[in-house]
Amino acid sequence: MLPVAKKVALAIGVPHYNLLQNNGKIAHQVVPHTHFHIIPKPNAEEGLIMEWNAQKPSSDELKEEMSRIVDSL
Repeated sequence: MLPVAKKVALAIGVPHYNLLQNNGKIAHQVVPHTHFHIIPKPNAEEGLIMEWNAQKPSSDELKEEMSRIVDSL
C-alpha cells in the first residue's frame, strides 16, 4: 500500500502525508471494512492533527502486557 499512497501524495504535490486506517465502531468505523485514507500533510498546521493523552506505564506493566500478547498469539 505504501508505494500507492506515496504516488498519490506526490501526484497532488504533497510529499508528506499520513496513512490512516480505522478498525471498529469506537474507532469511527460505521460499516466494518478495510480502506486507507491518504491525508496530505502540507505543513505543521494542516492535515491530520494527532493528539492524545500519552500513558506512561511502568516497566512491569509493559512486561505484563507483552506476555499477555505473546501468550495469545
